[in-house]
Amino acid sequence: MLTSVSHVDMDDYRRIPLYPTLEDITDGPPSLCANHVNRPYKNCDEYLNNFFRLMREDFVSVIRDTLKSYQRGLDIHTMWYYANVKIEPKRNSSVTMFFRFDTPSHAKALNYEDSKRFKNGALLLLSKDTFITFSLGIITDTFRLNKGIVGVDVVDFEEVNKWISIDLLEPQVFYEPYRYVLGVFQDLCETNFPMKNYIIHGLKEISYPSYLASNSIYTINGITFDILQNDQWPSAEILNMDINQYEAFKGALTKEFVMIQGPPGTGKTYIGLEILKIIIENMYDTNKIKHPIMVVCMTNHALDQFLEGIWKITRNISRFGRGTKSDILVNYIPNMSVARKDECANIYVDAKRNVKTSIQKENEHLYNIKEVDRNEGVVDLSLLIQVLDESGFNTWFQDSYDLLAWLLHDISAVNGINPIDFIKKDKLLASQLSKSNKNEAKKKVYFITLKSIKLYCTRIQCQLNDMSHNQKDDEVPKKQDLEHAFKIMKTVEDYLVKHLKLYKSRSENYKNQNNRDLLEKRDRWLLYYNWVRLYLTKEYNSIEKMKDTTRQCRRDMNKFKSIGFLKPVQNKYVIGMTTTAAAKNRYLLKNLKCPIVIIEEAAEVLEPHIVASLSEYCEHVILIGDHKQLRPQTANRIIGKKYRLDISLFERMVNNEIPSYVLAEQHRMRPEIAGLVAPTIYPYLRNHASVMERPHVKGVGMDIFCITHNVHEEKNYELSSFVNSVEANYLVALANYLLKQGYYPEDVTIMAMYNAQVIYITNLINSPPFEHLANIRVSSVDAYQGEENEIVLLSLVRSNNNNSIGFLKTNNRVCVALSRARLGFYMAGDLKLLARASKLWNSIKTYLCSLNALGPKLLLKCQIHNKVIGSASSGLDFEKFTGCQLKCNVKLSCGHLCKELCHIEDSGHLMVKCSNVCNRKCPRDHLCSKMCHEECSCQEMINEITNCGSTMAEERLSSMAIFSIETEIASKLDYEEVIDKFADTKARKISL
Repeated sequence: MLTSVSHVDMDDYRRIPLYPTLEDITDGPPSLCANHVNRPYKNCDEYLNNFFRLMREDFVSVIRDTLKSYQRGLDIHTMWYYANVKIEPKRNSSVTMFFRFDTPSHAKALNYEDSKRFKNGALLLLSKDTFITFSLGIITDTFRLNKGIVGVDVVDFEEVNKWISIDLLEPQVFYEPYRYVLGVFQDLCETNFPMKNYIIHGLKEISYPSYLASNSIYTINGITFDILQNDQWPSAEILNMDINQYEAFKGALTKEFVMIQGPPGTGKTYIGLEILKIIIENMYDTNKIKHPIMVVCMTNHALDQFLEGIWKITRNISRFGRGTKSDILVNYIPNMSVARKDECANIYVDAKRNVKTSIQKENEHLYNIKEVDRNEGVVDLSLLIQVLDESGFNTWFQDSYDLLAWLLHDISAVNGINPIDFIKKDKLLASQLSKSNKNEAKKKVYFITLKSIKLYCTRIQCQLNDMSHNQKDDEVPKKQDLEHAFKIMKTVEDYLVKHLKLYKSRSENYKNQNNRDLLEKRDRWLLYYNWVRLYLTKEYNSIEKMKDTTRQCRRDMNKFKSIGFLKPVQNKYVIGMTTTAAAKNRYLLKNLKCPIVIIEEAAEVLEPHIVASLSEYCEHVILIGDHKQLRPQTANRIIGKKYRLDISLFERMVNNEIPSYVLAEQHRMRPEIAGLVAPTIYPYLRNHASVMERPHVKGVGMDIFCITHNVHEEKNYELSSFVNSVEANYLVALANYLLKQGYYPEDVTIMAMYNAQVIYITNLINSPPFEHLANIRVSSVDAYQGEENEIVLLSLVRSNNNNSIGFLKTNNRVCVALSRARLGFYMAGDLKLLARASKLWNSIKTYLCSLNALGPKLLLKCQIHNKVIGSASSGLDFEKFTGCQLKCNVKLSCGHLCKELCHIEDSGHLMVKCSNVCNRKCPRDHLCSKMCHEECSCQEMINEITNCGSTMAEERLSSMAIFSIETEIASKLDYEEVIDKFADTKARKISL
């Protein structure tokens, strides 16, 4: 099934297929060379060859291992495997084959469209024999996933199309990024490799960007100077930066290859935006640079965050890809537009035209096959001429009449008339033959058909019938001619009906084969049909070639399709792409000629992905990241570790001592939290003054704490991951407790070191009794890179007797886990195990012990009375906890002290009713006799003088309006004026 590549020179990486081959699977892993992480490469070829093979083996090895596991019956429940898949023949095109992999109802219930399965560009393995042999396909149509149908570009289209039942296997490695990156690496060479002096040769002397040669005068914060003249730069204080930010800012503007390392909370995104802002103001607003800046990130989330920051600087941006979750950036996705008379677009237009032409030719061949296979008559000689030439019969026939005469030699005369001569001379029949049996290209398939003969005979019969009803003497000769014609063609029809039945008969031995006139009539027809079958075989082969041509044309069209974005984005200041989108739109980037490329979170990106994002027109590269946080992820961990593919370009350049800038002042974590990573991981990290005054976390005794335990983990075999239910229950209960202290769900994040634990915790907070916690974010450590929150709860998960701590041995991942919190950080884990297995965790344990922040229970504190009121060593302890039992004694708005028991859940006293006697007075200085929380009303009797001068003592002064006058307002009014107004109101009610 899979095409063998034994004829391909596997020593030349430029000739190696991008997709897996049979040899890749059967021959096992190839010989590979490790990444040069501490030394430069000799030349471009060594670099490209090495990384091409490492990247290709990274995804091929996953497919190889998946097939081996399947054949051994291992981990089948974890695979994306679909049995008894059916082809949807009515939907198939010349390129795309549609498969029904599930029922519509079940597919809709599983919601494949929102899952990670069947992504556009993913690779599928297809087999009819449980993967003893298999073919490959790339997913190209996902519009009907929730109906259980997927469209696939299949390598062996015709072969797979014959299969009755198919098994599909989707490897859990996304093929599309590899395909595009590998394609770029095959195209790169010594002459077009970007920034090769640094990336390949490791030069340590960094030049200035070439675009500054005549444009180095900048205005920054109102100060105009030559940025290439070091002595003209204003000081860090004037630019409102610390010294490390200042040096990074300065270097990023004046060096063509820049790396800025930003430890957690040091503001690497902020400094990146400041750099971009100054470049835009001085190079783009002044129209000195006409080609856009390109911003590249590994993930859609990181790209959205950075572009939203740029959006505040300029609206002249474009964001490629439909993966954005930003309500702002969704309005900046460009639409394709291929303008006429656009030279750059011509290659796309030509590719599109080639696809159409190829499909038309393919359809012509299909039409011919279908028509010939109907066996409705004698095929036109023009279709058979190539077969006759190749078979040595090219001299036998002059034209289609000659072929027909040869096949009808037994009826050379009917009533003394030769049928062939008759057919040639009869105008009606000739007209009939010329109109029928032509395909879309007007190419004749049949010379003569039974249908045309029958139609002719029917018309003759009709004429004879008319004559018999209206017989005239002068029509006798005409009637005789018609009767002769009818008899001749009826004889031909009967002869054809008889011999067309030989279509399925076969014979290889013909008497007198070398002499056309000595062949028996049956042998003539058998030989004729042998030629027809040879013709059909050639047509099928032609279709296969045309399908390959169509696929290649379509791939070329898709490759050049991105040029349609050139017009809409070429005048933008900034365009943003993920690394996959950058490799996919390689042809567009080549024509955009972006001189400046900024890679955000560069230390998380595989080196080939960064290189594939650059073009030969790149003059300035700025890498922003931190190689001490998350490293790039490879599909195969062994390839990453053994061959050092997981070392980013950023880290490799640092290892090769290429100059870089390190930000050193953090603005995120309170000092106690920062102490977890400094100086253990970051020796020079210092705290900004703003973090020294962070408020304490309400309701707990410590702002940083680790709950220790020794309850063992549980293996989740389906996800090949781990769960620790004790930790999960504890942290969810702690989150619930923190919300009762007055925090919002948005203030708290729960992180876990393993995905299975993330799922377990997510299920907990979406189920009773914790549904109100559903808005708390639960995330893996990897997914939370680059983010922060007020309070972070971390589940370490691992606890066992094997001293196995898995991911927790990776210092980069631990660094991210420990540095996300601003105010409070709380861990749950088996720290004894971790400290035994890791030097880093041993240092962390020592540090926590020095803070007295490590133990089996967390002290709970009343934030109102500033007193420890309990502890919690398990999730149940939070449920049993009754809270502070002291009186509240907080001063209420009425001035009295709250007499309730301490009630942190209503710290604003919105639900409290004061039980003291009211101490307010009416304007006549009468005390209210009601309770403080009740509506005031004066109960004292007063005397009123009526308009006639008499005195009334029966009315009470009971106006709530009087008591509602605020003290400060009443003090500003004349007392007599208040009384007069009241008396006037009363006087209206008194009857004289």
